[in-house]
Amino acid sequence: MNHGIYLLKQAWEGLRESKGFLVAIVTTLGITLGALLCILTLAYVVILKPLPYPEQQKLFMVESVVVDKNRGKLANAYEYPSLIRLFDNQTVFSDTALVSFESGIVGSLPSQPSVTNAFVTPGWFSLLGVNSMTMGRVFEDTEKKDSYNAAAILSYELWQREFNGDSDILGQAITVDNTDYRVVGVLGKDFIEPGIRGVGEKTDVFLSWDYNRENQSDMRESFGSFARNLRFMGKLDSDLSISQVEQTLTGPFNSHWQENVTEISGLKDWSVKIELKQLKDVVLGDSKQTITLLLAGVVSLVLIAIANIANLFMSRTVEQQRELAIKAAVGASKRQIFQSLLTQSGLVVGVSVIVGVVIASLGFWLLQQYLAQSLPRVDELSINAFTLCSAFLVIVMLGGLFARISSGMINYSALNMTLQSSGKGTGIQVSQTVRQLLIISQVSLVILLVFISMVLLKDSLKVINQPLGFSTESVSTLTVKVNSANSLSEEERKSLMMELKKELLALPQVEDVSQSVLPLRGSRRITVGTDEEELSLVETKYIDDNYFQLIDQPLIEGDYFSEADFQDENKVIIINDVYANQLRANGSAQGSVIGTKLFTVVEWRTVIGVVKSAKMSTDSDVPVRAYIPSEESTPQFLIKLKPQQSLSREVIANTLQNVNRQFFVSVLEPLNAQRDRMLFSQYITAITSAVLAALTFFLAAIGLHGILSYTIQMRRFELGTRLAIGAKRGDIVSLIIKDNAISVIIGFVISVIAMLGLYLGFSDALTEYVNSQLFLVFFGTILLISIMVLFACYLPLRSIINNRPFRSLRGN
Repeated sequence: MNHGIYLLKQAWEGLRESKGFLVAIVTTLGITLGALLCILTLAYVVILKPLPYPEQQKLFMVESVVVDKNRGKLANAYEYPSLIRLFDNQTVFSDTALVSFESGIVGSLPSQPSVTNAFVTPGWFSLLGVNSMTMGRVFEDTEKKDSYNAAAILSYELWQREFNGDSDILGQAITVDNTDYRVVGVLGKDFIEPGIRGVGEKTDVFLSWDYNRENQSDMRESFGSFARNLRFMGKLDSDLSISQVEQTLTGPFNSHWQENVTEISGLKDWSVKIELKQLKDVVLGDSKQTITLLLAGVVSLVLIAIANIANLFMSRTVEQQRELAIKAAVGASKRQIFQSLLTQSGLVVGVSVIVGVVIASLGFWLLQQYLAQSLPRVDELSINAFTLCSAFLVIVMLGGLFARISSGMINYSALNMTLQSSGKGTGIQVSQTVRQLLIISQVSLVILLVFISMVLLKDSLKVINQPLGFSTESVSTLTVKVNSANSLSEEERKSLMMELKKELLALPQVEDVSQSVLPLRGSRRITVGTDEEELSLVETKYIDDNYFQLIDQPLIEGDYFSEADFQDENKVIIINDVYANQLRANGSAQGSVIGTKLFTVVEWRTVIGVVKSAKMSTDSDVPVRAYIPSEESTPQFLIKLKPQQSLSREVIANTLQNVNRQFFVSVLEPLNAQRDRMLFSQYITAITSAVLAALTFFLAAIGLHGILSYTIQMRRFELGTRLAIGAKRGDIVSLIIKDNAISVIIGFVISVIAMLGLYLGFSDALTEYVNSQLFLVFFGTILLISIMVLFACYLPLRSIINNRPFRSLRGN
């Protein structure tokens, strides 16, 4: 123990005298190891760590898949009566829960906040093992399906944000939309909700199942309308395999559905089946590939940093040759000298890892603040046992690696000669093979990492800069929540919405208004076709006569909707150019598609116009899309503002209240903000790729400069001699470039082989990135790295070629 403490003190004193060496390593290694520990912990939490629910391996999401015999899978969606029948009659799950995700407004609060609701059966809380409550209880049998007992459980965040942590909240009534609920509980602060609705989506208030939208509407018993907001979770209790359970459930599920849709035209080739997905797979989604790419990028960065730091340790070993010679002269063995080097490297790596842990904590905070909507389970990130064990393993591995590299340079039999010669001419040197291997590793890794980063950056920028096909400037979206919806007749709703439209147009900030669904969302997939028996699902938007003009979406052929089409609900339809081309291709139309009859759900409509396609930022291909005149009762508006004007929520809220006291602002948001939110993952990818490429290039440049600087210093006398006998400056530069060209070329070749290996191993995932521009990116990367290598060769030479030869010959 005392000897170990002595070694630590001795190592620390040595490092204090070489502050530049210590700061360089701690900074470089601390940052890269911080990133590594952050992403390693993320990978562990998301991919390896079990979900925080009892018997999580038995929890499954039961999904209803709609299938067309000719076109395959159409969607994952339930019909309400089919879901209820499945819930009541299944026998393979020991515990089950129904969930319906909706949005609403807490009308009983003065601020009338918008909230995310989840209508659930009591089994939801028992499946998730919810025992810790801030106050109150979870739902019980008194709130089970068909009990019609209106109860609410608040999330901890909503309780704090909107109710100021009111300790007397239990038993109070809150009004959500048009229904009063009694608060029976507040969830614990540490409750982790599974992301089955979407990554990062959080529920504000849990409500009794019976009051969900479908159960309160005609969808309760009708067939032919699918809902995507319904979920069924169960704990599997069967000896059957997953496929056998799916078959067992699918038989009666599909038969019952078929019996009830025989009268609906266009569905004769459709069927429904049950698929089971483990809850963990649903929560994970497709994020595994993203995390794998992040991990690969960070590991590559760490490898470059390790190569750079190995070069620093070798240089320090050269500087320590006299100190090591003294130790050898007084009887230190090889083992004792290695222990000294190991203590030094372990201490440096240990300090770096401590810095890395702090940086990892900062990384967790950044992920939770900015990537909670993109990566699952980031709320669970923290410094845990896995992080600390990984940190300890890094200290052991890297400390040992750097000590082994340093000790491998030492010729122990020559240490006494070093002391006798005052360190001149016989000192420790880094072998040429080691220097070449360092150059090869640096070049191959930097090419690979910079190239991948540039490809991801290019792809992200392409999506970000891709035109939508319509204008989003100065356009805001408004969604109105009508709390008295159930007590208003259709005619009353129409009248109030038309009055609201006039009030909005009268605002001084407003230039124009359209009563339509939102351009960046709000599409419904309905059955459309030229034959009642051959229908397909088509994205359809319900709009008014002013929609296309307000967002500047060009008309290619025919006419826009007229005011009469909107007010009289004429049976007309407008399609995009992709749909028009499809109709021409299958022979449904020759030349112009104007006048073509399309069957939509239950009625025929006439095509009166073709518009240029709008491509959503996240669409890989432009889908076929149709537009139908909306009903005048639609509670969604597009508001075009005058130049340099803005519209506050308070102004809109007052306008709504002036029209009807039961009108509330559900959503008021600029279209540009919605577009930016859709592109958030692309922005993150672009920023991350750019930072990774820049950091990689920077670290590699420092590393190559250090290696070549050391090499040139070793050849200082030789280069001075060449200059003295007449060699030109250019000849010296060419000589150094030529001597290192082989190592650089080998690095190029290794990087190309690695890229081919990646493509062959992940061809399905990488195919979308392969195009003619990829070669330009590759050659651009090669050119960039080549320039970096040339500068790394030239800069250390300046002190030799720009001075008189005798300085080099004298060792100055």
